[in-house]
Amino acid sequence: MKFTPLFLVATLFAGGYSMTAAAAEQTLLEALQPYCGKAFAGKLVTQAPEDATMAGQALIVHVADCRNGEVRMPFHVGEDRSRTWVLRALPQGLQLKHDHRHQDGSHDELTMYGGISADPATGLAQHFPADAYSKLMFQALGRTAAPANVWSFTLEPGKTLIYRLSRPGREFAVAFDLTRPVALPPPAWGAADRVL
Repeated sequence: MKFTPLFLVATLFAGGYSMTAAAAEQTLLEALQPYCGKAFAGKLVTQAPEDATMAGQALIVHVADCRNGEVRMPFHVGEDRSRTWVLRALPQGLQLKHDHRHQDGSHDELTMYGGISADPATGLAQHFPADAYSKLMFQALGRTAAPANVWSFTLEPGKTLIYRLSRPGREFAVAFDLTRPVALPPPAWGAADRVL
């Protein structure tokens, strides 16, 4: 199965996507509001061999776009501006999606994967097991271990924001220092034409 941008749009909007959610479900989103428009440097807190090239590069999160019920955070790895984390408050809970783009703004083959939080909505630590769409895409692309992915964000207000990927045999985590904003990076690839 080929995962095209049109397929992604149809999939994400199927079932009546809504931006309305109970206020309690927006706790993490609301806690991120003071950081909107700012960027922060991060460092790897895991040491997996597959992340060795990332360890020597600047890691920056830009809390770039905050709107009602949604926060977009590009994650820059050196000059690579392909990744954006998208958090949305949905009726069924807080959703995380990974928006991956090429330099020309087009979608990467592996994009918009993520899940709905499995944690109480009021927490500042949220875990997102891979949803059915993500598992289907991973399987179609031969990513046989990835269906077990669980991503998480942990926010310690005024201190750190930690992003983590966990699955059996794989651990990746980067911690961003919220005490000291850094210079804003260039926009993420495809930021100007994002519709989702």
